[in-house]
Amino acid sequence: MRDRVVIITPPSAPRWGWACAGLASLALLGLLAAASGTAWDSASIDLRHRWVAITAPRGAAPMAAPANPVANPLGVNVFLEQEVEPAKVEASLSLLQQAGVGWLRQELPWEQVEPVTKGQFTDPKFGGSTWAKFDAIVDGANAHRLQLIVRLDTSPRWALPADAPDGLGPPLHDEDYWDFVGQVASRYRGRVAAYQVWNEPNLTSEWGHQPPDAAAYARLLLGASQRIRQADPEARVMLAAMAPTLTANQDALDELLYLQQLYDAGVRGSFDVLAVQAYGLRGGPDDPRVDPTLDVTFSRPELVRQLMERNGDAATPMWATELGWNANPPSLAVQRFGRVTPTLQARYTVRAFDRARQQWPWLQVLCVWFWKRADYLSPTPDQDWYWFRLADPDFSLEPVYYALRDASATGWR
Repeated sequence: MRDRVVIITPPSAPRWGWACAGLASLALLGLLAAASGTAWDSASIDLRHRWVAITAPRGAAPMAAPANPVANPLGVNVFLEQEVEPAKVEASLSLLQQAGVGWLRQELPWEQVEPVTKGQFTDPKFGGSTWAKFDAIVDGANAHRLQLIVRLDTSPRWALPADAPDGLGPPLHDEDYWDFVGQVASRYRGRVAAYQVWNEPNLTSEWGHQPPDAAAYARLLLGASQRIRQADPEARVMLAAMAPTLTANQDALDELLYLQQLYDAGVRGSFDVLAVQAYGLRGGPDDPRVDPTLDVTFSRPELVRQLMERNGDAATPMWATELGWNANPPSLAVQRFGRVTPTLQARYTVRAFDRARQQWPWLQVLCVWFWKRADYLSPTPDQDWYWFRLADPDFSLEPVYYALRDASATGWR
């Protein structure tokens, strides 16, 4: 990996050893920082994050490992359905395969498959089958030996309540969604590794601008799980990843509260993988803080895992369906997701995989957010979430791509 940083002593070391090693690293970084403005930018951010990792209290992380470990943990989120040119889909798949990626998380929006009415699969604008581009993505991923996690959400207009503002809300009748899910699983039987039932339903923005409703999502999940398992018993059913949040109101419900409500509603056993979003945001990959009143940190999955264990679900693995640090420029007006430099984005992302492998055997797959966007779509560089990307729309590759490629080449051991 280019420009690798010295790794600090792991948290299992005695506290004094941890502190001494960390202080030595800080001193070294301080000396290197004087070399250039760019180096100082990286070092000053890293110094703050390392100091937190040294001084913040830490607890014992859950260690029980589920059976059937995953050999390759590296996943990436893609938006291949947005590429107009098949050659760009092929270029993406080739570059991701070359980087050693094992998993692709790809959305299959319901509103694009049945846009006009139930059972109609003809594109209303261009003609032809609405399945065609998704068939090509599945075929291409399989040809490149990339396993697919397919996210199933976004209701078509005909399936929504009359006053629903957009397709991100749940359908008026759950059975319509279940029928769609069953068709997808039947069509791609044996060619899709996992299906994720919705995304971040603990946010009103992902739940039809209605207050989060765990009981309603539980019903949607239970029916969808049954259809998937009937159509493709080998495919994994994945719980929706909840957005990590510290709020508990009608706009966003703390994912720990929401998940407990799901367990209370009887969802245990209806999914094979529990998904989390594992962003570093304003901290580094070794930030040990898990106090839910302070901030969302990369250690927050530990709290989710503890909740699973309290509910007797330790045998179920966790996957991180989104992971990353935002490498936006310091001049960006809005920085909602924290900020690191491209160099630190590369280092932190690889270190996140190292930490998961060393400390969290229950976190089996981590999907980096995100590969790239099509060149005609938002976000644009003046929007903060653009800067999570591994590549620009023109396929210019970021340091984080090379870092993951180099780390993958050594083997995820």
